[in-house]
Amino acid sequence: MLIFLLVSGILLSLPFVQTYLGKYATEQLNKEFGTDINIEKVAVTAFGSVKLKGILIKDHHKDTLFFIKRLNTSILSINELYDSGHPYLGKVILDGLDFNLKQYEGEDFTNIDKFIESFDDGTPSSGKFRMKSSSMTLYNSRFKYINENLQNQKIFDLKDLNGTIEDFYIKGPDVSTYINKLSFKEERGLLVENLTANFTYTKKNILLDKLYIKTNESLFKGNLELRYNRSDFSDFNNKVIFDVQMDEASIASNDLNYFYNEFGKNNIFDIDTHLIGTLNNFTTENLHLKDVNDSKILGTVQFKNLFNKEESFYIKGKFSKISSNYNNLIAILPTILGNS
Repeated sequence: MLIFLLVSGILLSLPFVQTYLGKYATEQLNKEFGTDINIEKVAVTAFGSVKLKGILIKDHHKDTLFFIKRLNTSILSINELYDSGHPYLGKVILDGLDFNLKQYEGEDFTNIDKFIESFDDGTPSSGKFRMKSSSMTLYNSRFKYINENLQNQKIFDLKDLNGTIEDFYIKGPDVSTYINKLSFKEERGLLVENLTANFTYTKKNILLDKLYIKTNESLFKGNLELRYNRSDFSDFNNKVIFDVQMDEASIASNDLNYFYNEFGKNNIFDIDTHLIGTLNNFTTENLHLKDVNDSKILGTVQFKNLFNKEESFYIKGKFSKISSNYNNLIAILPTILGNS
């Protein structure tokens, strides 16, 4: 047995054997599921460790869906993988992941939805596609989300992704995981030092439960949910519902200005509220707001057309208390309130 393990280890370490295994694995996957996957090299040790290099997965438009520079893992259940085709993995290390989530013009589904459907033909015998991992560690990675049905097509572009997620599970079109720690730089310049949450994604909603976000100047604790029909993403700002419960939030105006450059500089808002609505028509219910200038606003406030340049900005509130003065109040939104 020892000699067999040694010979197996030597053979599996040879470059031409690794290249052959990568080619064979992808040919079998593509033949069975109609996918477009290419793996440059595969190395499997006698102890169940699997190392993949140069993984390229293309979407249904032949554009890059995933590229992974290096992936290290182990197969927890060979029998489960063989019998059902469901990859149940142990700890996964991903170095150089590039994930391009895209919704193409005229389509009401994303390329990841289409990719997952390749593994599930809907027949009772096949069941839903499943994938599990006890933990995933990310290094030097990137996540980009583009919707070609929008005027501003790029929704997210997160670079320098580093962190760990646990209990990762795909069941059919649903994804769930616990984000243990994640840091990244958003394309506009915002640097998130740490993000944790219980994350779920379905065809109807995206939920970040017990969400914690920390930047150099801001802190957020609460829950965030996006509710939608798939067709709503073609008019993201006016149809996708945001439901945000802010339990404890200290938000820096400098961070907000990365996304909406109308706030005064170097201000800090301590906020407790329930925000609900679309980006162009939302309400902050039971708002308790206090800033560094000791301005206080208590009440329920409706905001319209924050992201609609074709319509005038609109704000309407029912306040139980406003404590400020003119200079401090316009310091919150100097251009909008200062010119009104």
